[in-house]
Amino acid sequence: MNTSNIGIVLVTFNRLETLKKCIACYEKQTRLPAYIVVVDNCSTDGSVEYLKEWEHEPHPFKARVMYLSENSGGAGGFYEGLKAAQEDSSADWIWVADDDGFPEKNCLEKAHSFLEEYKTQLPWISAFCGMCVDKGRPASVQRSRIVKFLGIEQDMPVTQKAFRTGKPFSIDLYSFVGTILKRESLLAAGLPRKDFFIYQDDYEHAVRMGKIGKIYCVPQIVIHHKDNYNVSRTASWRDYYATRNIVILYKEHLNTASLYVRILRRLLVAYLSFNRQKIQIIKDAIADGLKGKTGLHEVYRPG
Repeated sequence: MNTSNIGIVLVTFNRLETLKKCIACYEKQTRLPAYIVVVDNCSTDGSVEYLKEWEHEPHPFKARVMYLSENSGGAGGFYEGLKAAQEDSSADWIWVADDDGFPEKNCLEKAHSFLEEYKTQLPWISAFCGMCVDKGRPASVQRSRIVKFLGIEQDMPVTQKAFRTGKPFSIDLYSFVGTILKRESLLAAGLPRKDFFIYQDDYEHAVRMGKIGKIYCVPQIVIHHKDNYNVSRTASWRDYYATRNIVILYKEHLNTASLYVRILRRLLVAYLSFNRQKIQIIKDAIADGLKGKTGLHEVYRPG
């Protein structure tokens, strides 16, 4: 098997069984990665012990594990992993992964096929990503576009029709699941915002990478991952970060009209839940987002 020009950055927290399955997916690739960097976000479920054994096993690629001293959220984990990867010149491209995303065994091979097919355009490409699939259906929110209408810009999931063409197409926003970043562009755009803690750190990073070059989705690269796009009436601490961080993204990168339309969209979701607690969480998140407050909230904490 050929070793690829793509390294893997994988972030994990307390999902030992899915972590084992995920790592196996990369070990069984028809074209192996240049390296795998696993960032453990201070797991307490046996993941640390498993990773210590895995790291010292013989591998046909470089294997490294970073053990964080506290749970810094997905944003903090991706920050640390990509910081290490951008300093490693053994790969020009960095595949960013979550521990519950399972790539099909030919994903890296398909990624190299894309790089070969689009080699004349590579100077203008900053990132590309695979298609996330849940139960045989493309996961809608993992790949999005910024749609413009009458001067207002809004993030919208890619349509099912776009995926069905089977051909690469341009996007504006990605999740950190099966997204491949050009190392050179990462150095120019900067690392993800670890102060977001969780959610929208990938979207915000995509906006910056999109200013460096084009971003493509390649449907032939298939990653199995649960679709996160659902509107729940249940209140959750997660609502706070998803809302606060999207407000910050819009405030810092888009115009004022776009920001307030996005806020109205989020408030509509809150009020349609008919859940007073959820409504209050989202109101607090919007207020903090407008203030630019980041980091781990003193009340809305995991669990």
